[in-house]
Amino acid sequence: MPAARRRAAPIPAIPPHLEAALGVIEAVQSLGELVDVAEILATLARRLTELVDASACLVSLVDVAGGTVRDRAGYARAPHEWPRAAEEYTLADYPRTAGVIETGVPYGCSLGIGRPDGAESARLRDLGYRALLMLRLRVDGEPYGLIEIYDEHRRTFAQAEIRLCQALATEAGKAVSRARMAERLEEAYFSTLGALAAALEAKDAYTSDHAMHIAELAGAVCERLDIPPGESRIVRLAALLHDIGKIGVPEVILRKPGPLTARETAKMRQHAEIGARILKPVPHFAELVPLVRATHERWDGTGYPEGLADEQIPLGARVICVCDAFHAMTEDRVYRRAMPVADAMAEIERCSGKQFDPECADALLEVVRAQGWPRIARDRVVRLAHGPV
Repeated sequence: MPAARRRAAPIPAIPPHLEAALGVIEAVQSLGELVDVAEILATLARRLTELVDASACLVSLVDVAGGTVRDRAGYARAPHEWPRAAEEYTLADYPRTAGVIETGVPYGCSLGIGRPDGAESARLRDLGYRALLMLRLRVDGEPYGLIEIYDEHRRTFAQAEIRLCQALATEAGKAVSRARMAERLEEAYFSTLGALAAALEAKDAYTSDHAMHIAELAGAVCERLDIPPGESRIVRLAALLHDIGKIGVPEVILRKPGPLTARETAKMRQHAEIGARILKPVPHFAELVPLVRATHERWDGTGYPEGLADEQIPLGARVICVCDAFHAMTEDRVYRRAMPVADAMAEIERCSGKQFDPECADALLEVVRAQGWPRIARDRVVRLAHGPV
């Protein structure tokens, strides 16, 4: 007879204290993989909520000099959610909150346990929660943010839970510090490329900051389209260098104050391929090459150099195309004055679905209506993340 099967030994349960430690380790690893401050704070809010089995978490930025706190990222388990609009409130109205930011000592309260009072307890009631834990988030040794963990149940946060939250907040502070340093390096990098683009444009009929303006506008359109930060960065870089191929076009054509001949037009259209060839040997620019080559393709397939249509055109190139056209219309040229912004917007709308991707055209118009032109505000509207990420 066959030998009786042996039952597999049950996998022992992970002790609670190790489960919590593993949760912190996994959270730290996830934070370490992020390079965008908004993503770091949104992930921190979600991880803290899960770590202490709470209902929600809100991370706000602190303006110590101005004495204010402004919502930055939130996470809430269903059925709770954070409103999309970010709120700002004055620290003078919330003394215990100010104390947490100043001293770094956590503060917790629960309705129905002890005698919670003050503005924090009133806010807790207004939000529909019953327990609150506040922690300070420090970055580079300075108060940077306020962490508020909420629960719909009455509870007192244990010291072990508070220490775990503080440990995760410390790691988040380090991640934010790294991200801010990367942002500063990125700004320096963009400035350097912007200077290069301006030098190249010195032979063109554009203003010296033409490429910078398009890159800034393209970044705003990418945000409106919810394009991830990493991809948006590539689009902005390609926008800076999208006309680099004009270095191979005779200046007499670039600065001609009237219509181009068929031969001159053919020569001008070579700049897309020339730009792609210039960037192709540089490994760091490999992702820019398809965008630079396709910037002058049209949604209806009548563009150049390959006659691509619809979604055959890379999304980043579609964004740059509509931004470049809008900027060109609102900029003085040697052969005409700038078009009024309202007229340029009408032209973008008219050509939507023909020259431009309709979604990209709509996103550009929304950006201009919301933020104005020629100056696009750098402080973007904060979208609070809520629900599962």
